[in-house]
Amino acid sequence: MSKQTNAATEKKNAKGNRKLPVKALAAAGAVLVLLVILLIAESANTRRIVIKNDTNKEIESVRLYFENSDEDYYFVSDDLVSTPVAAGEKYTGSFEPQNNINAPGYFLIIRVKFAGEEEIETYAGYFTRTFTGKISLAFSQEEDNVLMNIKAGDGLFQSTRYTDCDEEQELYE
Repeated sequence: MSKQTNAATEKKNAKGNRKLPVKALAAAGAVLVLLVILLIAESANTRRIVIKNDTNKEIESVRLYFENSDEDYYFVSDDLVSTPVAAGEKYTGSFEPQNNINAPGYFLIIRVKFAGEEEIETYAGYFTRTFTGKISLAFSQEEDNVLMNIKAGDGLFQSTRYTDCDEEQELYE
């Protein structure tokens, strides 16, 4: 054999003997896919409002906004949402972050008016930084009582660390 043919054969054998770390590449690919899925889920939980009306009463209006009424610092934010929700229905919407209301902290104000009832205003949570997460309101009915579950959380797992907003309130007796 000539030196050229021999060198080409050695080069071919050297490449053929090298194995790619298939398991390591597959694991890295799986981790990458999982990260992409988590990022998509995270982005789906930002600046969202979900209101579920699991009662037999129509909600004429639900209005959400932020407020702070400290003696030396007062503000009322723009409405995050102001909408009716029919009995048994669900509302999904988004809101714009209220960037000008950082310090010192603020409450989520909820005004609810069910058909045939008085409007109720209630405070929920205490937000310590600009909120860009997801707010969930779920109305349920036990006999004549209307209950409201409120949760405002950030991130993939809806952490309430900076909102202190995960509670149930009785609205009508």
